[in-house]
Amino acid sequence: MKRIAFLSALFLVAACSPQIYPVYLEVRQPSSSGMDLNRKSMGIVFMDGAQPKDSTFDRTAASAFARQLEEDYFDGREEVELYHVPAADSVSLQLMHDLVMDTGKDVIFLLSSQVGDRTTEGALPVSSRLLVYDSMGEDRIRSYSGSALMPAAGKGEPSEAETAGNRMVRRFKSGWKTESFSFYYFDGFDDAWYDALGYVIDTKFSKAMDIWMPLTKDKSQTRRACAAYNMAMAFFLMEDYEMSQKWLELADKYEELTLSAGLHTRLSTKMNLEKR
Repeated sequence: MKRIAFLSALFLVAACSPQIYPVYLEVRQPSSSGMDLNRKSMGIVFMDGAQPKDSTFDRTAASAFARQLEEDYFDGREEVELYHVPAADSVSLQLMHDLVMDTGKDVIFLLSSQVGDRTTEGALPVSSRLLVYDSMGEDRIRSYSGSALMPAAGKGEPSEAETAGNRMVRRFKSGWKTESFSFYYFDGFDDAWYDALGYVIDTKFSKAMDIWMPLTKDKSQTRRACAAYNMAMAFFLMEDYEMSQKWLELADKYEELTLSAGLHTRLSTKMNLEKR
């Protein structure tokens, strides 16, 4: 009888111990340009060219450029505004500073194109220059330029200007990388922990947090710590790093968990990048 009681006690300890559940998710990375545009406001400024066709081309190209940024960084919401300024042969850092102040945007894209006459085959020669200034990054202007002979757009196809805008924006769209993120749960203790993991798998973090929130008041110090850690990780994945840090600090107060050090490192990296 004593042996049976001893084994039962071991089972209860195991059942009450926190288990780790890894989730593999795609995480946003800086664009191929090296710029991290996530969580930054953006504006696209095009120049009023010497020829009306230049301005018309740039207005359409800028609109296509903006739509792609909105799909990538703002879930399709109309957040990237368009502006225009008089044409200028050169652009100074001071001008970019002024545009940031005038528009209230963190990042400014300045587009200027020259459109030639169509060839006998209908192709359109275009030369474009794109200047980018990130007021939250390095205090310098990034410059990109290129020329192309663009085939005439077929019926139902994007115009040459739309195609140009879609091409130019590629280097500024997010990169993606699959990473592992771990959450705590308790096996055989409470279905709520399993329910929350189901929402995590479906990336419905807010619904998972609705379950973990009451668990942060559990009578068990370990379960409180695990629930608070899970809250911190969910906020991290939702890119709210300040709230993530607050919940992680609360988890640390309850108990020093194995996974906490890794999340502290991830938070430190993200928050340092935002300060640049």
